[in-house]
Amino acid sequence: MKEWSLQKRVLFLALAPLTVAVLLLSLHFTNARIQDLEEALRNRGQTIATQLAAISEDAFLSGNRKKLARFVQSTLQEKNVLAVTVTDMKGNILAHASETPDKSKPPPLAESSRYKLLAPVYYSEEAGDARPGGGAATASKKQTGWVTVQLSSAALQTEQNKILFQSLFIVLLGLVVTIVFALRMARGVTRPVISLTHAVEKIKNGVLDYRVSTQSGGEVGRLEDGINAMAAALQEARDREKKRSEDALLLEKVRAQVTLESIGDGVITTDAAGRIVYMNPVAEQFTEWKGDLAQGKPLSEVFKIFDEESNRLEEYPIHYCLREGRTIRHDSHHLLMSHEGGKIEIQDSAAPIRDRDGAILGAVVVFHDVTEIQGMARHMAFLASRDPLTGLLNRREFESRLQHVLDSARAGARTHALLYLDLDQFKIVNDTCGHVAGDELLKQLASQLQKEIRASDMLARLGGDEFGVILEDCSIDKTEQIADLLRQSVKDFRFMWEKRAFEIGVSIGLVPISRDSGGLTEVLSAADSACYIAKDRGRNRIHIYQPDDRAFAQRRGEMQWVHRLRQGLENNSFDLYCQAIVPLRDGMKQPGTFHEILVRVQDEDFVLPAAFIPAAERYHLMPSIDRWVIRTVFTMLEKYQAQTGKSDKTGGALFAVNLSGQSLGDEQFLEFVMQQFSQHRVDPRSICFEITETAAIANLARARDFIARFKHMGCRFALDDFGSGLSSFGYLKSLTVDYLKIAGDFIEGMLDDPLHRAMVEAINQVGHVMGLITIAESVESQALIDTLREIGVDHAQGHGIDTPKPLYQVLQLPEQEWDTVRTHAGGMAG
Repeated sequence: MKEWSLQKRVLFLALAPLTVAVLLLSLHFTNARIQDLEEALRNRGQTIATQLAAISEDAFLSGNRKKLARFVQSTLQEKNVLAVTVTDMKGNILAHASETPDKSKPPPLAESSRYKLLAPVYYSEEAGDARPGGGAATASKKQTGWVTVQLSSAALQTEQNKILFQSLFIVLLGLVVTIVFALRMARGVTRPVISLTHAVEKIKNGVLDYRVSTQSGGEVGRLEDGINAMAAALQEARDREKKRSEDALLLEKVRAQVTLESIGDGVITTDAAGRIVYMNPVAEQFTEWKGDLAQGKPLSEVFKIFDEESNRLEEYPIHYCLREGRTIRHDSHHLLMSHEGGKIEIQDSAAPIRDRDGAILGAVVVFHDVTEIQGMARHMAFLASRDPLTGLLNRREFESRLQHVLDSARAGARTHALLYLDLDQFKIVNDTCGHVAGDELLKQLASQLQKEIRASDMLARLGGDEFGVILEDCSIDKTEQIADLLRQSVKDFRFMWEKRAFEIGVSIGLVPISRDSGGLTEVLSAADSACYIAKDRGRNRIHIYQPDDRAFAQRRGEMQWVHRLRQGLENNSFDLYCQAIVPLRDGMKQPGTFHEILVRVQDEDFVLPAAFIPAAERYHLMPSIDRWVIRTVFTMLEKYQAQTGKSDKTGGALFAVNLSGQSLGDEQFLEFVMQQFSQHRVDPRSICFEITETAAIANLARARDFIARFKHMGCRFALDDFGSGLSSFGYLKSLTVDYLKIAGDFIEGMLDDPLHRAMVEAINQVGHVMGLITIAESVESQALIDTLREIGVDHAQGHGIDTPKPLYQVLQLPEQEWDTVRTHAGGMAG
């Protein structure tokens, strides 16, 4: 029933109860009529039996059986009588008649028992009473037998069938009338509902202009009006949304069209077969194809990719998009050949175009011109490998090519060579005429050197005034010839600047490269050492690297010192000692002690500065060492102050700290020292800076500025090793120092050489005239002490007076404190 339509359900609800009611009524009335027929049949049979019993009384009394037989036979003629039987009281049959073949026997009891009717047979007696006075006679009845009448049911069955047929006809007629009425009623009820259902289906399928005919009333009528109103509202909303979507789509299409026509990228779309559908103006410009002419053509015919290596055209792999649905991205560039044969460098990508279901409709290719960018990239790559000043190879590219040369030498029996050039007297031009003149000199020299080498040789500027040359497949003799040509060319070169002519030279280190040569670092180090030796031996010469050369051994020793010093700065393997400076005259007594800070390198035994300072100065490590010393000394003095708690912070003690010429020449060193004073609570009056005579003269302007700045704070200054440089005493006027330390060379030979004594006396006298306190260095004996007192020198320093002691002992600090301070100073240095 769930699947029944509304009409079937209405029909079922209407017909089911009516049918049941009609059937029940028909059954009731049919059963009543049949019962009435049966009752009438029984009554008639009973009447027949009673009448026969009444007329049979005389014949029964007289025993006249024939008469009884006649009565029975006549009774049998009655309608629907099947058999008639007369019996006595004992059940003996006196007369019988029936419709059966054997009329002497009654029909089977089963056939007529339902309609067998009995009537008693009586006879009457008259009796007189002989009483005196007499009385009337009375009559009495006595039963003598039975009359049995059996009726036939055939007629009754016929009537019953007739009644049943009539009833069935009436039922069928009633059902037909009911069905017709129900159908009319069902149609009247379901027709609007079906119409509404049909309308809903139409609306659901998008037919929003469909309307229901409004012929019903009541709730159905209101539902029809509601459905029509809903459809009208939906249609209006759909039309409004359709218009909005169309407007948005048109706007988006216009935007896309304007965007595609305005962007700087070329855009080409194809169909699923790879044929061109659209090209924007940039794509037309790049390919030199008009869009209308290109439409329908295969992409490969318009978008031609040219391979520079094979010098031929190659097909663009658009099939990856169309067949496999893959996106193509090329990070590298391609060459696009236009319709007229021109070529531009492009970067491109392609992607499939899909519909909502993911089916591939075509592809889009996007590309842009990278010709200028690639040109800039090539130019940048060129610049990355070139020195910007001279246009020669730079150091990075030079080392890369040198590594290639070393690899080729190890791979086969090829011999190459490396030249390392360092200009002589370049600093004079730079300092005299300025950096602009120096740069011009380097450019002119680069051009000059390029003329003297072979086309296969590689010339590079390695930095500053240093150049390198790689000579591939060049014997040692040929290399020497080329090196000498370069040396002579530089020597003969005259640099003119502002009407001044400068003559310069070049020192050249030559390193043969063979299968047994070391790595890149070893070869460059050997070339640098050979060049250094050439410069050290008088400049403007060539030195050929030999592994067993003594000069190289010395150079290697210095390089080892450089390595140890760098490790010392990293691992804090320096130590600080103090040596006392004592007054020689009673009038020179001062409130506190006076010590010079001495630096040592920790090894199996402590190494004195004379062993490592030359290497440190040569390789510009002295500024780092000086910074480490100042940072550590200031920290130790701050610890000392915290422990002693003296108000003057160092109790009048004075500590001399040596400064190298390289530190004085460092533009940032002065700020560093100022920063250390601000970070540590150290009284500037406890610090004396020692500057060597040669360092002060070499950096005269910076030395003056440095001295002036810190003397204003309260620091004192000593001019160390005075006399060793044989400088003019006039420099003393421009250096406002406090102490003048006489060079130890004069002090050590003063007892045996009168000239040395005269120099000491002269320096001491000049110092006193200028108001300076003189200090004699390297005082090793009592005889020297006595002689210095005799001359009038103010103070003395040396092993004859005091042996250097660790700084922490002089400051009376625990050794663990010193280890902590040294580690902290090393961490700050790092």
